[in-house]
Amino acid sequence: MKKLICLLMALLLTLPLTGCGEGSVGETSAEETDTLETVTETEETMPSLDLPEDLDYGGYTFHIYSYEHSAYAIEHIAEELNGDVLNDAIFNRNLDVSDLLNVKLVSVLNPWDNDGFRSDVMAAVMAGSDDYDVFTGNMYNSTYLSAEGYFYNINNVPYISMDNPWWNKSCFEELSIGKNAYLLMGDMCLSNYNLEAVFFNRDMVEDYDMEDPYTLAYENEWTIDKLIEMSKDFYVDRNGNGVRDEDGSDLYGFHGKLQSIYNMSNYYVDITTKTDDNYIDITFHSEKTEGIFNKLKNWMVESEGSYCPMGWTGAGPLAEEQSCVFTILTLNQCAALREYDVRYGVVPIPKYDQLQENYIATAAGLLVAFPASISNIERSAAVVDALSHYGRKYVYPAYVENSILTKGTRDEDAQFMIETILDNVKYNFGAAFGGFQGYGYALLEYVKGNQGFGSFYASMSTASDKELFDYADKLKALD
Repeated sequence: MKKLICLLMALLLTLPLTGCGEGSVGETSAEETDTLETVTETEETMPSLDLPEDLDYGGYTFHIYSYEHSAYAIEHIAEELNGDVLNDAIFNRNLDVSDLLNVKLVSVLNPWDNDGFRSDVMAAVMAGSDDYDVFTGNMYNSTYLSAEGYFYNINNVPYISMDNPWWNKSCFEELSIGKNAYLLMGDMCLSNYNLEAVFFNRDMVEDYDMEDPYTLAYENEWTIDKLIEMSKDFYVDRNGNGVRDEDGSDLYGFHGKLQSIYNMSNYYVDITTKTDDNYIDITFHSEKTEGIFNKLKNWMVESEGSYCPMGWTGAGPLAEEQSCVFTILTLNQCAALREYDVRYGVVPIPKYDQLQENYIATAAGLLVAFPASISNIERSAAVVDALSHYGRKYVYPAYVENSILTKGTRDEDAQFMIETILDNVKYNFGAAFGGFQGYGYALLEYVKGNQGFGSFYASMSTASDKELFDYADKLKALD
């Protein structure tokens, strides 16, 4: 997939620049469509699943312990084919795994409750039971439980290789310490595709003669400074009452509620870096960090063109109210947006500057872990590796296809952008283990307050440093 993206980018960058400005934003000419199809046909096939051919688990019932959440009702199990592209992809993934390994897949769902999830995992492991063959949990719980010793060391697990595209190498490396690694991100979890992106109203970009975000992204000019430049002074008092209304009556350059975009700084600041012996250095405090925190605060809460109150961002301002040009949403909102009469586009979160090598996405979704008490790690590893392999084969393309359809039409530019996002997910130890009050949430606390950055950092650094070093030391000490 990455080779496809690189080749497509190269082809698009060779097109005449005059062609980029013709027609509507995001539209693809017949000639360009042919090129896209040709590139797709020459894509290398995915690596094969490297499991012994004679594996047969005799109809074993394989239990996945996970979360219940309305956004991902079919995270692991689809009961039957029903014509929905994602449901059917998950059904076919599971069918192939069941047939290949002779297992029956069952998902045991915990209500969306952090304490309950932790308690259930700890009780199962301490009892030495085989009630669950694998856990898939959110970042908050999974990092805590890994440091407390409730998971099996991935370095001692057979079959699973970070060289395969259905596993995220950044997750494996960043969330490990020394020779101890306990957490995986794999394509067996649909929620791993629930990543953030910048959504924009294509009609407004055209009507107000703005630069095309798709063209900017293709030409390596889609940076945070460019997004701020395009949105910070854009405000239209549509009802003419002289008041910055909050009910959708006015039009803003950017909308994003602060509790949804609290992690914006994590795209630009590495809270920690790894040492040669796979321990951590805390590198949060720097001139770059201070600069990006002030830049984001000035843009989000102090510029005329931004409307960023507390709360959680929904699709309403982009779609139903059409009261913003740009917003940040997660990719699973694409399906919901098809219900509205809005032409929208999707681009990655902007780069820090043009020297940044890739557009990146920060981690989301559920992490995979094996119980420390597991009696048959080979079986669990084989099933999980197969689920992730067939997830990449079936669910990944189905998710992309489901995300780029707008009222029956395909947005080829969005396909390129979404694949770029999905294939560049980056983890950072400091952000993952940062807790609700640590460095991972520092931007939210900073924009809510009135302190300068120096005073703010001084007030929170001691406790935040201790939290991360405590986690690292616990992980290092595990057998």
